[in-house]
Amino acid sequence: MRGVAAIVAGLALLGDAHAADLSEMVRDLNVIQNRMVTGDGMARDLAARQFDLIEKTIAAVEPDEWGTERIQRAVIIYLLCGGAPAGLREIHEAEFDAGKLGPLLGASIEYAEGRDGGVPKPILDIDARHLSPMLGGHLALVQGSALTGENNARAIELFDLARLFMPGSLVEEAALRREIAILDPVRDVGKVSLLSARYVSKYSASPYAPNFWDVLRRATIADPNFLPRASQFEPIFAKGPSGERAAFYLTVSRLEILAGDFDQARRTLDKAAQAATHPSTVKKIALYRGLLAALMQDGGAPALTAEEIARLDKQDSALFGIASSVTTGLAVRAQPPATPTEDSYEMAATVRQAIAKSDELLKRADPQ
Repeated sequence: MRGVAAIVAGLALLGDAHAADLSEMVRDLNVIQNRMVTGDGMARDLAARQFDLIEKTIAAVEPDEWGTERIQRAVIIYLLCGGAPAGLREIHEAEFDAGKLGPLLGASIEYAEGRDGGVPKPILDIDARHLSPMLGGHLALVQGSALTGENNARAIELFDLARLFMPGSLVEEAALRREIAILDPVRDVGKVSLLSARYVSKYSASPYAPNFWDVLRRATIADPNFLPRASQFEPIFAKGPSGERAAFYLTVSRLEILAGDFDQARRTLDKAAQAATHPSTVKKIALYRGLLAALMQDGGAPALTAEEIARLDKQDSALFGIASSVTTGLAVRAQPPATPTEDSYEMAATVRQAIAKSDELLKRADPQ
């Protein structure tokens, strides 16, 4: 009799156990995802197993449990952070999930199903500030991502809210990357550098870090007018992978050469050389050093074959053309003056026309 009574008591408690276990499982899933973006190499596989476990647990939840806020909140978070909606559509349509969070749960199911390829309007209408930090953080991230490109000012506010709700998490990691991508890199340079510094200090080992570096490069060294801001970002790139460090210093040295700051460009190239690991980077450093030597009248411009010149990108091609023109001009001026002739006047006019055409081509090649 005692054994039967224990079984009956256990069955009576099963409903409460489902609610408690599901909520804890979702919390554990978030912990695992947070470990993943801070460099835990095993966390991705653990997260996949946790998703499967949660999906099976959801399938075992009794109909009368779906009205509880704890169950609804756990399932919404699970869906917003990438969970599969299998079986949840039927539960929602049967109205087992009526309650305070029922409408958000229905919208989250639709979001997870990917209907119409967007975010359902009910998700955008809910104020994440009035929810618990974990649910509010996930919701704000989804809302901000949905509004990116349509209302960037509002998206930035939502990414800020997501970061505030869930520091040290996958939510913050994603919010940082997405917010940096839509900030104005000139007007908001202080915030871009602040958020970037936060990212490299916390999430440099994230599997999504390559995406961050892509975003940061577009906001910084891809801009031909970046030089005045370079000092703010040097400490950030200095903490990055060797390829990112080399790309930063090479770009800055090129801009310094174009600005006529040859001594500083030489020092910056030395930093690039310390970070260079790829043969193509080493070759580019050698090219820049040769161009510097030519411009500082320490030698002629580097001798490149036509094929090598053709492989130069627009910026390097323009820089090579400038250095070659300068060194050619110096060589011509170094020769003793000749007596002007009619032919020489005609040649001078031709040269002036060629220079004008060259200047026009350089302007077109300038990626401003």
